[in-house]
Amino acid sequence: MVKIKAGSFGPLPFMPIVLVGTNVNKKPNYMAVGFAGGINVRPAVVVVSLNKHHHTPKGITENGTYSINIPSNELVVETDYCGLVSGNKTDKSKIFTTFYGELETAPMIEECPITAECKFLKSVEFEMDIAYFGEIHQVYVNEDLMVNKKIDVFKANPMFYSAFDSSYRIMGENLGQAWKIGRNYKPKT
Repeated sequence: MVKIKAGSFGPLPFMPIVLVGTNVNKKPNYMAVGFAGGINVRPAVVVVSLNKHHHTPKGITENGTYSINIPSNELVVETDYCGLVSGNKTDKSKIFTTFYGELETAPMIEECPITAECKFLKSVEFEMDIAYFGEIHQVYVNEDLMVNKKIDVFKANPMFYSAFDSSYRIMGENLGQAWKIGRNYKPKT
């Protein structure tokens, strides 16, 4: 297969879509974010990258907390709307049912099957964005997602952002168990 140069850009074809929740001026605000991911297991640490000019970063620095909410595909319209409008101009506090956990200042979305409250740790500033690192304080999961004491991610129906065609997509079939299927590898001779 011939490779061609395609330029400098993030080549990850899929990104999880999360709704980052913050209190800004004591009011819940939610923002759709594609640049989000886990970076450490113990302690559990996540990162979200937000444009410097967005409304949401004010809440992170104001409270020292934020939430990560994993929307199901049934919330695609509401999720996209939260990425289209700014909390500077639009009150997004009534789009979802808000609840608070142990940290008391990280608004979470009841309609999302998986949510997590995070303690802000530090940030790294880039030219356009700021990466906010947060330690997961607590994860909240809909009870019906639990199968044999594990979360069944397919039941959560999460959606992903497809970067190459600017579309939201859903998860496909299970290809095999991570850290096990590779044991079937046979070197080519």
